[in-house]
Amino acid sequence: MEKPVQILLVFLAFHLLGAASNEAVLALSTAQFHGKSTPITPKPGSNMRVRQNQALEEMNTLRFFPNQTDNNCYIIPLKFPGYNYIVRAGFYYGNYDGLSKPPTFDLKLDRENWTTVNTSSSVDGGLPIYHEAIYLTRSGNLTVCLVQTRDGEVPFISSLEGVPITNLYEEVLDTTTATLHLVARTNFGGSEVIRFPDDSYNRVWTRGAIPPNCHANVSIPIGYSIDIENAPPISMLLNYIESVNVSYPITLDVNLPLQYSTPLPAYFVFYFADLASTRVQGDIRTMKIYINGQEKTTITLQVESLKGIAIYPMDVMGSTINITLIPTNQSTLPPMINGMEIFTRHDLTAQLTPPMGPYPNDISKCLPSLLVIVIHTIYFVALFI
Repeated sequence: MEKPVQILLVFLAFHLLGAASNEAVLALSTAQFHGKSTPITPKPGSNMRVRQNQALEEMNTLRFFPNQTDNNCYIIPLKFPGYNYIVRAGFYYGNYDGLSKPPTFDLKLDRENWTTVNTSSSVDGGLPIYHEAIYLTRSGNLTVCLVQTRDGEVPFISSLEGVPITNLYEEVLDTTTATLHLVARTNFGGSEVIRFPDDSYNRVWTRGAIPPNCHANVSIPIGYSIDIENAPPISMLLNYIESVNVSYPITLDVNLPLQYSTPLPAYFVFYFADLASTRVQGDIRTMKIYINGQEKTTITLQVESLKGIAIYPMDVMGSTINITLIPTNQSTLPPMINGMEIFTRHDLTAQLTPPMGPYPNDISKCLPSLLVIVIHTIYFVALFI
């Protein structure tokens, strides 16, 4: 029997011009939180609506933390402690302060360094920025902290999501300290971003650019269930890109979120669904996958074949990854690809159980003070997988 999986969407900023009441805003701005020794009642953050709207409504409001140099943390109670969770934080600057100076700051996940957030692209018509990790939760709470690292650059956050997952990415999440940081999750050939309800885990599949000498295609709908590694959405498998003829490779360049000066282990998953009905007898589609010039594997796709090809471990460094799909001499059909996921793997060294006591500036620790705002800021969606 299918079981419901709970997705927690925490939209941290209120719709100040819409549903939020004055009481709700007041409850958050004056909510008591704990310092290192004595409870205090400062104003830890402020809500704001952006000046440059986005299609996603949750990106049109944010919460920012002025005049803070230490950690500003959200502590979220979890329904399934001990599960792997997809944790995704969203940021859209949208010139909310009128200064046209998008900030850079750090994120922490359960007190471990997560990533550096550079919001420079989320202004003047740019897109929201997301950072995602897949992480084994170690207690009944999940803590996400924003850390100011530059004078005058104020941290902010637009959305925060937590999704429990099972039976996904198991070959690389093989220890209790393994954490995956998403580099790219791409839907090739599709015209839209794919997420829930198409993806049961609310993973976000962004639309991939069409490389040179390639074109986009759509497969015929499939009338049967699929069993493919990591349960990708069917809508992603119905779109693909292929090179214009059998002699051309597909070349994909992926930017890493940071410049890595030392090798870092990465995990790649490539998705293929060769569902075309126009093949003639004797056609074969076979290709080699190269990553940064290294040949990693050779795959052959049969008619109506579905494949998820995982490549791990593979060290990456620098600022970009080059992926090339090259047809073999035996192939009569050009290379193709439907989707791709790339993660870097990090092993946490912290103790498995967080220290007792609140984090400095735990702005959401005192739940009684925040119950008033839960109605406006926390949404649960029951999914069936």
